[in-house]
Formats: sequence, C-alpha cells, structure tokens
Amino acid sequence: MKDNIILVDCDGVLCDWEYAFTQFMHHKGFPTLDTSAYNIGSRFGFTPEQGHTFVEEFNDSAAIAFLPPLRDAVYYMKRLNMFHGYKFHCITSLSTNKYAQKLRTQNLNLLFGEGIWDDYIYLGCGADKDEVLAKYKDTGCYWVEDKPKNAEVGQELGLNSIIVAHEHNASYNGEIPRFWKWKHIYNHITGEE
Repeated sequence: MKDNIILVDCDGVLCDWEYAFTQFMHHKGFPTLDTSAYNIGSRFGFTPEQGHTFVEEFNDSAAIAFLPPLRDAVYYMKRLNMFHGYKFHCITSLSTNKYAQKLRTQNLNLLFGEGIWDDYIYLGCGADKDEVLAKYKDTGCYWVEDKPKNAEVGQELGLNSIIVAHEHNASYNGEIPRFWKWKHIYNHITGEE
C-alpha cells in the first residue's frame, strides 16, 4: 500500500476552506477579528459552540462544491499521480450529510480529476481521524494534514506525516516536516528537486 497511496486531508490541504468560509461569514455580516486563530469562534468573536454551528452550516451548504484549490495543490497532486503512479485517499471531517459529501466529491473531481482518487472517507464535522488512520497503521503511507495533532497521530501510527503550513500551525515545532507549498511536498515525497 505504501508504494502507491497517499492519504490527504481536504480542508487546508487540497482546498482553501478558510478563504471560502471567511467569504461566507463576511457575506453574513461578520468581520474577521483574528486571522491567526484556528478556532472559528475566536476568529470571528463567537463562543466555540456558535463557531461550530456556523462551520456545520457552511459544510452542509452548496458552497462546499465550489471551494478553490489550495495554492499549487492541483498541479503537484496531478504530477504525483501521472508521473509517479500515486493514488489518493481523502480523509475529511466534513459532515455526515450524504449530500454535502457528494458535493465535496464533485468539487474534488472537478479540481483534481476523478482518476487520482482511490477512496473518499467522510467523517462528521470536526471529528477525530484517529480511528480511520488506525486502519493504515504501519503502512508507511504519506499522510498530508494541516492540523499538527492529526499529523502526530499519523506519525505515531507508523505513517509518514507531512504538515501543510498555515498561520494557525506556525507555532508547531515538532519533528514532522512542515511545507508551505505542494511543490515542496512533491519534492519531499519523490526526492526530486
């Protein structure tokens, strides 16, 4: 499995969820108060519970079908697939709503193409990924994630974790490599320069 499967989170790794959600909130009349906050409540000045409610609303809306790609993800994921034979398993804490899941699949297929995906694994909004990642234990698969806690869980399970750099994870100082661009992730995986 490790030779041809890369595990990827979606939001903040493949798609620019943060940008789309911020536009959604601005449209509702809520300005961003703290761009460095990972917690949506802190970012927009709500309680954590209110923030979670807005995230659920957004994730279950049609907007989830129109997320833009994150940085250079499309180009380098397609290269990993076409030139190196990698397929991707998307592990995303989106929603249990089957229609939201279909919209996410549609969005990913539109951005990256249908042929690069081997599996889509959908979890509830904000759900932990520990149980799903445990199924890949000791495979050595690459696991690309933007949340350090999830990357560390993968590392502990014998995966090769990579963190996509964002302002919200800038304070991470562990041993897992952290890259801003997919170009650098691509180079790390393939050994190319």
